[in-house]
Amino acid sequence: MSDRPSLDRLHELRRAQDEELAAQDLDGARRRFLEIAGGGSSRPGAARLGPPRPRWIAPAALVALAGVCAALLLVLLPPPPPSLSFAVGSAQGQVGAWIAAGAEAPLAVAFSDGTSLALDAGARARVVAADAHGARVLLEGGRLTATVTHTATSAWSFDVGPFDVQVTGTRFELSWSPASEELKLVLREGSVAVSGPLVGGRRAVAAGETLYVFCKEQRFELTRGERRAAAPPAPSATRIDQPAPAATGASERAGVAKAADAAPRRPSWRDLVASDRYQEAMTAAEAEGFDGLVARASAADLLTLADVARFSGKPDRAAAALTAARSRFAGSGEAAKAAFHLGRMAFDQQRSYAEAERWFLVYLEEQPGGSFAREALGRVIECRESMGSAGEAREAARRYLARYPAGPHAAHARDLLEGE
Repeated sequence: MSDRPSLDRLHELRRAQDEELAAQDLDGARRRFLEIAGGGSSRPGAARLGPPRPRWIAPAALVALAGVCAALLLVLLPPPPPSLSFAVGSAQGQVGAWIAAGAEAPLAVAFSDGTSLALDAGARARVVAADAHGARVLLEGGRLTATVTHTATSAWSFDVGPFDVQVTGTRFELSWSPASEELKLVLREGSVAVSGPLVGGRRAVAAGETLYVFCKEQRFELTRGERRAAAPPAPSATRIDQPAPAATGASERAGVAKAADAAPRRPSWRDLVASDRYQEAMTAAEAEGFDGLVARASAADLLTLADVARFSGKPDRAAAALTAARSRFAGSGEAAKAAFHLGRMAFDQQRSYAEAERWFLVYLEEQPGGSFAREALGRVIECRESMGSAGEAREAARRYLARYPAGPHAAHARDLLEGE
């Protein structure tokens, strides 16, 4: 035979719990629930059901109620949106991995939000970071065309040498030559903000405008449309209705020599670099004698040779050129840039974070206001994080925010300092 008072009490507890979840007056419903759980009644005149219950039942009921509420929150609140994914050609892309277009064909990069990049032949880039709202892309060299999908929360940025391009949704072409240190940005649709040396904090570029920055010449241009290429020289006026007199004797020999002089010469490695043909430039440099070039090249040429070697997939040759710049031209601006590039190679290609940090700090010591100072300090944060030095990473994050509050590493630096 069932214990009827106990069953009635269970039914009343269940009703009280339902009231707790459904009632607008949560405080009142909670009091009624606890009164019943403690042996009382929520209805006037109702008899006490059984002996008084121990007082520990009320805290237990609160714990159960908290669990129910937590479960409801998990069901009702939407999950955070996933980070963007992307494909490089037909392969799945990886954040942090280098993306290199071949010497003959462009390479497509497609993101899950509809954003697309097209790297011209020979261009090199990498996706540094990606979240639900966008990505940060580093263009190391060459040219890319970007079509960025616009949403209310879009947040895209492109690091190009010492420059940062902030984008919401737009279409543009972006190119960077490490050898000549020249930036070109052609904006087709939308607007962007560019920050970096010469252009200042956040220079706006609108649709139809083109920005040129010439770091070595310390100047920039912002124009409507693109500059027209120089017209080819007009052909010399030559009568074609009369045959030229036949060459004889000495005049014939002179004509042969002149023709030989007019024969096209083989382009030098410098000529090939000017056309961003790095693979061919490396072949030409090897044919000329790479070690000999390193031994006699100027400081600027050593940095260019290092770029040629890096873009050709020969890091040992690049390191030799950069090390020569450090030893032969110690104290110069080129030597400081060599330290930065040695740090970048150690970080990106060797994953040697302690070595990379050392070189980035050398650059910051020698060129605290240099064109690569912002990226060097941001890389110091990444190095220390990768080595597990959380306290030192936060110290670098504080320095970064003090100097570059709107820089490309600023959001990450703030995230590091939030837990303090």
